[in-house]
Amino acid sequence: MKKIIYEIVFITIMTFLYYIYSSWIDYLYDKSKVQTTLYQIFSPFKLLILGSIFTIVYGAIKTILFFNIKNLKDYKKNLRNNILFEYDNVIKYLSVLKENIKDQKIDKIKHNIKDYSSIKYRPVYLNLLIDELASRILSNHDFSDLYQSCSLVMENINETYKKEKDKLMHLKTENMFDLKRVNEYYNKNSWFVISFYLSLHNKDVHSHEYEVNKWKITSLYISRFSYFLYPAFIISLILYGAVGGMLYGIGVDLNKFFYGSFSLCVFLISSLLFIFNLIYNRKKHSIKIFWGHLFVYLMFICFIFIDIFLNIILSPIMKSSSDWYESELITFLCYIVYIVLSTMLLSYIFTSILEVFEYKSFNVFNIILNIALPIIIFIESSVLNYLSVHNEETNKLYLINFIIIFTYWIFSLITSKFISK
Repeated sequence: MKKIIYEIVFITIMTFLYYIYSSWIDYLYDKSKVQTTLYQIFSPFKLLILGSIFTIVYGAIKTILFFNIKNLKDYKKNLRNNILFEYDNVIKYLSVLKENIKDQKIDKIKHNIKDYSSIKYRPVYLNLLIDELASRILSNHDFSDLYQSCSLVMENINETYKKEKDKLMHLKTENMFDLKRVNEYYNKNSWFVISFYLSLHNKDVHSHEYEVNKWKITSLYISRFSYFLYPAFIISLILYGAVGGMLYGIGVDLNKFFYGSFSLCVFLISSLLFIFNLIYNRKKHSIKIFWGHLFVYLMFICFIFIDIFLNIILSPIMKSSSDWYESELITFLCYIVYIVLSTMLLSYIFTSILEVFEYKSFNVFNIILNIALPIIIFIESSVLNYLSVHNEETNKLYLINFIIIFTYWIFSLITSKFISK
């Protein structure tokens, strides 16, 4: 998720800088009405920057929308060998491992873990099982509950194996069969992964881990929320297009409240789709939903969309002037860029909180860098934004606010390359 946030921020910043650069180049030409040396030196870079932006956008679209395509190719590439050999191999491997877990034979379990590298069919939930088992053994922690987890992993692999064979024999298959199998194999928020985490930790033996695991599982549920943003956006776009067209047709002006409420509509529709899907799959996959924990996460997501709404209706558009850096285009872009950066900042905070529960790591430095500092920046930005709304004489507060949040994201983009999140 953070990768997507960084890509959106990077594209936004690069696009904004391109327009700033382009306006400056145009200013150089308009100032003298001739192609000065300075203009001739810097003008060709406009196309270079624009080409770079399109390349970045193309890469981001592949990452955000078509990330499953590569996984699908890899999955289908290995499918024949998996059906012929690897499913049988991994099932035999898990049968031995399960018995060793049941009998608490640590030495044999260690050999099983060592032999895991020879297994070719390794879905993400199987990797999680082996990682959890190795971690428990290293920390001398009770692993008796992993017997149930191992059985569940075997059931899931057997189920997938049967479905793949049925497909080859042209028996009845599911809709979007291949994409579902890819999701189960690669994605860390698939129903198989969620079922695996639900099987972990005995409530009586591992009471603390059991409670922490609730947040972990709920974070996996909420990570599926993004799946419903795309259809919700399309539905909202159609709805608002129709309503907006009708209002415009009868002479009603469409103000900021109308455009701002679009974000709330997207949240409402995506939340309904998400909850209905969750309820539907609860029975289908025999999963448990921790509604209290889920409600906390949904409230945070709601806050993100409310922030978008408030930014649209309250954020001032910087006052334009005859100076090239305060043209109507630049001031409007500052308005849009601020909304994007502010929204991504809240999304970044939320993602960082999810990661704390997902990886169960409470690193003080990362919490300061990824949660505390962004929260401080967000609060400061919100206060300055509010004050700038009531300051109609100058752009000073607005520019200070914009520079702070802009600088923070530049800092974050740079440090993300060197500091592990």
